[in-house]
Amino acid sequence: MCGIGGIVRFNNTVKNIKGAAQILNANIAHRGPDGEGYFFYNQSQAIPAYSKHTPQLCIQNRLDYGAVKSIDELHDDFDLVLLHRRLAIIDLNASGHQPMCIDNGKLWISYNGEIYNYKEIRKELELKGCIFVSESDTEVILYAYKIWGKNCLHKFNGMWAFVIFDTEKKMLFGARDRFGVKPFYFYKDKNIFSFASEQKALVKMPFIQTAIRPEAVYDYFVKGEIEYEPLSFFKHIVELFPAHYFELYTNTGNFNIERYYVLQTHNELEAFDEENFAQSKNEVGTLLKEAVKIRLRSDVSVGACLSGGIDSSAIVALVDQLYKEEGQNEKIKLFTAAFHDPTVDESTYAARAAENTNSTFYKVFPQATDLVNDLESLIYSQDVPIWSTSTYAQFRVMQKAKESGIKVVLDGQGGDELFAGYHSYYYNYWAQLLSNYKWLRLHREMKEFLPWYKRYSFFIKQHLRFSTIHKLPTFIQYQINRNYFGDFYYLNPIFLNDYRSRIATREVPGNLNQMLHQEFTNTRLKSYLKCEDRCSMWHGVESRTPFADDINLINYVFKLPAGYKIKNGISKYILRESLRGLVPDIILNRKDKMGFATPNSQWIREIKDAVRPYFTNDLKDFMDMEKVNRDFNQMLSSNLDYNDTRTFKFIAFAVWKKVYGL
Repeated sequence: MCGIGGIVRFNNTVKNIKGAAQILNANIAHRGPDGEGYFFYNQSQAIPAYSKHTPQLCIQNRLDYGAVKSIDELHDDFDLVLLHRRLAIIDLNASGHQPMCIDNGKLWISYNGEIYNYKEIRKELELKGCIFVSESDTEVILYAYKIWGKNCLHKFNGMWAFVIFDTEKKMLFGARDRFGVKPFYFYKDKNIFSFASEQKALVKMPFIQTAIRPEAVYDYFVKGEIEYEPLSFFKHIVELFPAHYFELYTNTGNFNIERYYVLQTHNELEAFDEENFAQSKNEVGTLLKEAVKIRLRSDVSVGACLSGGIDSSAIVALVDQLYKEEGQNEKIKLFTAAFHDPTVDESTYAARAAENTNSTFYKVFPQATDLVNDLESLIYSQDVPIWSTSTYAQFRVMQKAKESGIKVVLDGQGGDELFAGYHSYYYNYWAQLLSNYKWLRLHREMKEFLPWYKRYSFFIKQHLRFSTIHKLPTFIQYQINRNYFGDFYYLNPIFLNDYRSRIATREVPGNLNQMLHQEFTNTRLKSYLKCEDRCSMWHGVESRTPFADDINLINYVFKLPAGYKIKNGISKYILRESLRGLVPDIILNRKDKMGFATPNSQWIREIKDAVRPYFTNDLKDFMDMEKVNRDFNQMLSSNLDYNDTRTFKFIAFAVWKKVYGL
């Protein structure tokens, strides 16, 4: 797990490439505290270089990619640089150093991620005559690209963002994993192309001019969307979307992006088949166990995040089972965010999940005062504004992992989008039953989920939200939202009016699996994975998410009928049943849904005085500052519902604007 970046200069207009590369690497240093590397290239020279942050064992060694010159010795006459910050997880030696090359420097790579099935791919490549000098998955990617070209992407099971430079073709080939676990951003104009793991690094580039993109701000406040489009909060900085690759010819500037993977879904409504379900349940259990097993491949100790929900509890139980089967006695370090407020605290469930495992259980208790102290670091780490204080709970869990000496954690992110864990998914399933005239089945499902006096109001509200409002003319949607969401009152009315055409939401899919597909690809899950990545990497911790990137498990589950995921009013039905006897029933039988919940509204009330200085007049393009200043105490106190998740966005945006100097 690492931070990557690079710069390609198409002409001599841009100067000081070396200095820009150092700035870029400095701004992703938190992603790779174990080392730094550079590769500089022009038509006559190819030089792997080192800095004061490069480990001595990676300098002047026998490897083709061993650093041979200090970056301070280099002139600035280079057209391309690849750079890297290393978090050493696999192959901790000099042979794992990057940028890495093969074939006497023909192919160079800067890579962030983990290819979990790299050992199996390596064996296949060795049969084809490839000779390896390292034990890393990085070298496996290089040889896989050499043998299979862009089709190598179909071989990989894991998370990745990488760029390979082919010195003969004068081409950069870059790719991102299928579902967006690892980040990739770039900037391109007629003079320059630059990429990085995080937007903050590109923002600091001297040749990149950026500003706030108001369309993204509108989507954030009004639609609750973050990075649903390739262009996000920073103008001119583009996200390479998951499941895409690019090719850039460095001598001509020709650039194209292509999708390499499309997730297939099962869309037909089927009757529940007990025999087929039993087989499918067993297969889910087998695939999940294998997904966890290969994500334990590491040359450092692996811990786990544990919320007390089904997904994280399943991972912890499987890790314990695998360790016992292998005769491994190492204690698993488990990390949980806990709160004194019982309405949001899940630590009692987490303790039940941990008690039968060979583990050490750590709890961290974030407080409102801690949030104030960490607020600028939290927001800066995320690149973009965030939704709620739940991200802070995750931030503190990763901090605790680092303090406990853990560099790798497993996490349950993605389980809800894969197995239908959110309550809103009930509506999608019910609507599918309704459209197929399955009246009795629909009645039974609704009856098992909610008492009679709640179920129909829930259905009607969800129907209006998902299937009715988005079909209305934009101006009517706009008025409905203004009347329904009180926070609209504090947004600048000119800003709201100028971008109100964006309020039209994407059409809601007609069945459950299609809805899960939409949430799994480039929308909700990707946004959560962004938070996961930034929280973990800010603390130099690698987070592994088997539910969100194991291609064998994901492909299989999306081909299962919807009725295997929700049955008798129970969400994640097939996952729960596949875990019987492994995870305590008190957890498997839970019907509540928290997921890194925090005392969000209480915290907002407690920190309102501390965050008041962030609300300055330079927010006036987006907020109605006259109303904000007049009603500040009410806005951040008495006007809050207990589970309010919209008001914190005002705080997050104000802090974000300040810390990025926008």
